[in-house]
Formats: sequence, C-alpha cells, structure tokens
Amino acid sequence: MKRNRLLTAALALAVLLIPVAFSQEKVDVGMVNRIWEEGVNRSKIMETLSYLTDVIGPRIPGSPAMNKACEWAKSKFSEWGMANAAVEPCGEFGLGWVNEYISVHMLEPAYSPLLAYAKPWTLGTQGKIKGQPVLAVIRTKSDLEKWRGKLKGAIVLTDPPRQVHPAFKPIARRYTDEDLKELTETPIPLQPKDGGGEKPEIKWEELEEFYKSEEVGLLIESSEGSRSDFGTVKVDAYEGMGKNHLIPRQSPRIVLAAEAYARICRILDLKVAVTLEAEVKNTIFDQDKMGYNVVAEIPGLDKKGEVVMLGGHIDSWAGGTGAVDDASGCAVAMEAVRILKALGVKPKRTIRAALWTGEEEGFYGSRGYVFTHFGDTDKDSLKSVDFEAYEKNWRNPLAGSNKLIVKPEYNKISGYFNYDNGSGRIRGIYIQENFQVRPIFEEWMKPLRDLGVTTIALQPTEGTDHLPFDWIGIPGFQFIQDPLDYFPTLHHTNQDVYDHCVAEDLVQSAVVMASFVYFTAMRDEMLPRKPLPIPVEVK
Repeated sequence: MKRNRLLTAALALAVLLIPVAFSQEKVDVGMVNRIWEEGVNRSKIMETLSYLTDVIGPRIPGSPAMNKACEWAKSKFSEWGMANAAVEPCGEFGLGWVNEYISVHMLEPAYSPLLAYAKPWTLGTQGKIKGQPVLAVIRTKSDLEKWRGKLKGAIVLTDPPRQVHPAFKPIARRYTDEDLKELTETPIPLQPKDGGGEKPEIKWEELEEFYKSEEVGLLIESSEGSRSDFGTVKVDAYEGMGKNHLIPRQSPRIVLAAEAYARICRILDLKVAVTLEAEVKNTIFDQDKMGYNVVAEIPGLDKKGEVVMLGGHIDSWAGGTGAVDDASGCAVAMEAVRILKALGVKPKRTIRAALWTGEEEGFYGSRGYVFTHFGDTDKDSLKSVDFEAYEKNWRNPLAGSNKLIVKPEYNKISGYFNYDNGSGRIRGIYIQENFQVRPIFEEWMKPLRDLGVTTIALQPTEGTDHLPFDWIGIPGFQFIQDPLDYFPTLHHTNQDVYDHCVAEDLVQSAVVMASFVYFTAMRDEMLPRKPLPIPVEVK
C-alpha cells in the first residue's frame, strides 16, 4: 500500500507540474496587437512583392536580374533601418543565365503564334531558324543509334504528344478543418528503400552530349505534367538531377504549351508538312560563378551572439516572375522585420533575415549558409548534397556520417522560420518531429487563433530552405500555408506572377511570422533541439 500511495502521489505531482511548466511560456499579447496594427494598416508587402516581380522579373542565380534583386533587397533593408545589410557569398554556384528574346511561330499549314519559353542554361538559336520539325523521341540506346547523323540543324520534337484533360476539381482551395486534422495525424516514417524504380537507359548528360554532337538547330519539348494544361507552361530545369547550371553550352531548347505541341504532332500524323520559325536569344554568365544570399539584422541587446532567423528564397525559374515561388516568401520575411523595426523592438536575441539563392538547385544558398556558419558532417553531407541524394534520403541526410563537426555559431542559433509554399495564409506550423517545441508553439498560437493559426503538425515537411537547418539539429520550420492554386497551376509555370498572390493572405502571414520570430527572440532560453543520431564535435 505504501508503494501505491507513493506512485499515486508521484503521478499527481507530475500532472500538476506539466501544465505549470507549459504555462510558464511568456506570450506578449500586447505585442501581437501592435504587430497586427502595423502589419495591417501600414503594410508594404505588396509594394515589395511588385518590385521584385514586376520590375525585376524572373531571377535565375548568377543573372543580372538576380544581382539587381539582391542589391535592391539590401537597400530596402538599410532604408528600413536594419543593421549589417549585406549581399553575402555562399560558395561557388555555377553558370548564370538569362533569356533575352523568344519568338516561335507555326507558318504552315496555317499560321499560329506559339506559346513557348526558353529552357534555363541552354544556348539560343544564333539567329532565326526555319524548317520542318522532326519528331525524334529518344529514350533508349537503339533510339540513339536510329537518329545518329540525321539531326544536324534540325528542329527536333523530343516528346510524344500527350492528351489534355479537363479539370473537374476546383483549382484553388483552402484547408478545411478535416484537412488540418489530417496533418496532425503523423504517420510513422519508413526507411527509404534503395533504387526507386527503373533507371533510364540513357542518362540526361549522355543525351545532351548526343544533341551537341549532332549540332541540332532547336530542341522543342512539350510542357509536361497535370499542371501544364490550358495555356499553363511548366518551365524549370531539373534534368541531370539539377546539374543544369553546371553544364556549359547546352543545345538550344524551348518548352512549348502542350496544346500547341500536340497540334503539331497531329498535323504530322496526317502527313501534312509543318513549317516552324523560331528565334531564341539567351546569354550565359560565367565571369562570377559565386552564389549570393542577402542578410540583414535587428541586433539583439541581452543575449549577445544569439540569433533567430527567418527567410525565403529570392531565386526563381524563368516562366513567370517568381511571385508565388518565392518572392512571396521574401516579401513576407522582409515585411516581418520591417514591422518589428517600425515598432522599435529591442529583442534579446539578434533577428536575422535571409533571402536565399539557388533553392531550386537543391537549397544551394541555405545549405551554403549553414555549412559556412554552423557546420557539416565529416562526410560533407550538406556541402555535397544533390537532387539524387535528396530524393533518396531527405529524411535522414546524416546517414553514413560518423559525427557532426560544428562551429561556435551552431550553439548560438535558436531557430529558423521559412515561408515557401505559395502565397496562402499561415494556418500553423510543421515542427519536424521536435516534440519539445509543441507546448511552446501552442502558447504562441493562442493569440493568433482568430487569424486562422490553429495547427501544429509533428510530421516533417520537405522541399524548402528549413531543411539544411533541421538536418544538422538546428530547429528549422516551414509554416503550414493554405494551398490556394499553388498546385497544380502556379508552381514553376508561366502563371507564377504577381496577380496570383493573395494580398490579405500575405499580410496575415507577415504578422504571424513577425510574432513567431519576436517570441523566439525574447525567450529566456533558446528553442529546444531534437536529439541527433551522431555525436557533435565543436571545431
């Protein structure tokens, strides 16, 4: 009986202590009110977004537009009174690229202007090219030999045509209560399997070398995927597992709207001659191969050297103007720190905003920042990661490493908050299987519930710049955002423009991000970290 009484007393004490421990988290509701008032009544977010997208346009790393975007963002940070605004190198990236002109037409059997976009890092046509297209779908070694010596100067259609289907579901949507509940039901992750399907018989690099040796005039591919119908053209460059920016002098290549591509193929099937005319002007930049991030700070006063970070990626693809992916994230992060600076906050920890380069090439800018400032494994897991490695093992990139070798700054960063899933409002946060931050974030979200911020998802999410932080044990988070029409119609397409960004959602998101960052900066302790599977050694 004595033993049972002790156990009962211990359980009762534990029950009493748990809510007390959680309730100790300080939440300055008055500051949330001030952030809301500044963010709603004096917002600059759409002005910031417009300049990045409408004026500067698409931002391929290493291009003049990217350089202009970085310098402009740096100047805005300085204008708002931020300290230490800088364009900071993050390691060698590769080639810069820009499309300067494109014009594609079908002249015969009936005239039609064609909706087409240049493929990043490819060469132009060196003037106007005119001729009959050849459908040459090359997927196997035998296909390669079939067309060898037959494509010099040719306009080559590289894909079989595909049928466009009507969409029976709404294009845009918000998360329902059921959707958000499902996000909280965390599945147990399985270990990734080796392989992942059949390997292609011809690697992309081998096929590209073939086209170069053939001296093709122009390669035309059909816009692919379900998000590439009804005049939506998907324009990115993931071939070769994201190594395009490293491969010089790629053959001229464009992406054509699926409907126009299929029409040309149908005409050819009817044994009717087709005449196409195209001119593409692209420029490769190889003088400065470095990548650059933009950083700026609100200095901390009490906890010298400690920092909380926030950001999004400033690079984009070339089809649209990179508005939802991810000028929205940059505008939200910039607006969040503008709000805090305008309110004259005196944070304990330094608040540091970062706009990353090369996210589309495998989190290049954020990875470079993390391994430069915080550390890497003994296998250079962060420094050397590519799309192939990422796709196979994004949940466990430390696999195969013996230890994490960190720098002094590693123990000074409390956390990083990222925004990169379109322009949908924040509905909660993915906590990346970090059980210990749940009670903290639950308290922070209470004054934000009326803004729709209600959900904490224990499960991890992928595909954004929070991952390099999370991979080495730094608390890194991506917000849960309403999907809107990010998929299927905007992500990496010509529709990724300012007009598809929802202003009220972005205003809400900046208020929420500013609140989370402020709370992190003002905590007595840094955010708790997940346990790591390998030992940590300070360099």
